[in-house]
Amino acid sequence: MSGLADLIRRARVIDVSPELREGMPTFPGHPGVTVDAAARTHARDGYFLQTLSLGEHSGSHVDAPAHALAGRPGATIDMFAVDRFVVPYVLFDLSPLGLAPGELASREDLLRLRPPGDGPEPGDAVLLHFGWDRHYDRPDGWWAANTPGLAEDACAFLAEARVGLVGSDTPTCDTAVVEGRITADWGHSTYFLPNDILLVEGLIGLGTAPSRGVFIGAPLRIAGGSASPIRALLLVDA
Repeated sequence: MSGLADLIRRARVIDVSPELREGMPTFPGHPGVTVDAAARTHARDGYFLQTLSLGEHSGSHVDAPAHALAGRPGATIDMFAVDRFVVPYVLFDLSPLGLAPGELASREDLLRLRPPGDGPEPGDAVLLHFGWDRHYDRPDGWWAANTPGLAEDACAFLAEARVGLVGSDTPTCDTAVVEGRITADWGHSTYFLPNDILLVEGLIGLGTAPSRGVFIGAPLRIAGGSASPIRALLLVDA
């Protein structure tokens, strides 16, 4: 245990989660985030407490298969072991592609932009940096309603690698969206969620992260949850 503790002390932790706040962008049609800052106050109640109202897919979050697959209602977020969410990661920097909403990264793109070294190994996390978080604060939720995605052969390539998680700095991971209309979703519908490859969406700051490290993003244990917000962290060499 002392060896593990020493490794953690020597590591650097990068927070890749946005702040949960009222009015933050959410996918079109999803519930907005509201915060009642005066739910309990020191002056009235003797302590401070806020009430949050938010959908399961708010901020950085992880999708379970039940979210997209009507035939798998039991594959909810509380059914997955917590060790699925503390794993090595490999970061693919797709930002040089300069993709626009609706455009897709291909298998060839992933192979060309894969960082040097081994992996990903089965069960690892693959993180995709589209550079899309630069749009996060655009008005009217543009970031959430417009996003690039992954081509079918790219989804198949990651599924064949038997990764455990695929995450991105877009609100929909593999899914491409134009003005709120889904134009491609092979990961959600065919390659990822049907194979229990879980999806981490809404990350920020991946452009500052090393290409390899440890991903930490445990979901809340929501009974019957389609997803859960997470505090996504990267543990990397200092």
